[in-house]
Amino acid sequence: MKKLVFIVIAMSIVSMTSAQTIFDSYMKRVPPLPRDSCNISKANADSFVQQVSALIEELSNDIEERNRSADDYADAHRGDMEENAMNQMQQKYGMSDEDINKMKNSKDMTDAEKQAMANKMVMQQTNMSMSEIQNMSKMSEAGKKAYTEAYATEAMASAQADPTKYAPDKNAGKLYSLTNEQQALNQKITSGQQKIANMYAAIENDPEGKAMLDKISKWSAKLTSMMGEVSDYEAHVMDSIGGLITKEEIKYCNKLTPRYRAVLKQDLANLKASIPDCNRLDEVTGELMKLQTGVDAPPEIAEASSLGILNAYLGHLKNAYRYKLYYPEDN
Repeated sequence: MKKLVFIVIAMSIVSMTSAQTIFDSYMKRVPPLPRDSCNISKANADSFVQQVSALIEELSNDIEERNRSADDYADAHRGDMEENAMNQMQQKYGMSDEDINKMKNSKDMTDAEKQAMANKMVMQQTNMSMSEIQNMSKMSEAGKKAYTEAYATEAMASAQADPTKYAPDKNAGKLYSLTNEQQALNQKITSGQQKIANMYAAIENDPEGKAMLDKISKWSAKLTSMMGEVSDYEAHVMDSIGGLITKEEIKYCNKLTPRYRAVLKQDLANLKASIPDCNRLDEVTGELMKLQTGVDAPPEIAEASSLGILNAYLGHLKNAYRYKLYYPEDN
């Protein structure tokens, strides 16, 4: 019995390991925020920044390599994509092989040939010529209504006479649905990231924080101008200015660093909550590519969205101590 239980546990571990994604493997290596905020030592702060920086570099290189592989895949299948696109166009618009060959060499087509080609494509889809469509724009509202009603009657009669010719494109509905889903997912993910970006911007542009920096800058400039051989009185003044700078730098950190850490936590929560949408977005993008080109999406498309927002989060995490200006060790 114990042996059976051990085998089941072992199989579960193997299953979990094989199911681990690239995103998961990176997430496990993201260092947690140190407990100390403004009391952290310079050595520990530097160590944290180095850890995050190394992970950013590795992930960025990985993303770049995946993008390169995806581009190579697209180049290798470009011929198939173009051929499939032409075949789809030929079926959809009832174009002949001669028409397709002309389109492949469109640079050699005259304006008249291009106009004739466009007219043929429009006629196939709407049973109206380009000139009829152009004339419609010049009609009165009453004229447009009458023409539309007549066109609808004619189209219905034509569809009843030859149902196969006017059968709806099976892929059109799916293409429309996937495109809408892709846009909705993109908007949802982008909206979440923009909300977090606005929180970071609010900290960076905090008026009181900027006023503190102005004070520190002016005091530092004054201190620099007094460097060199000074009297006892001037040395005392310099010590006083140095003390003011230190107090203001500590105050600056205490005001902004806790806020930044709070946004970092919201950023991480948003990242984790976005993963299902990111994965679905990649799936939809792959399905659209297959539908539009007849070629399977490159494997690198998987997890592309989630790795991208993880890289953005790491960039923010690296700056966890950007508002800590004073370290006792520097004195």
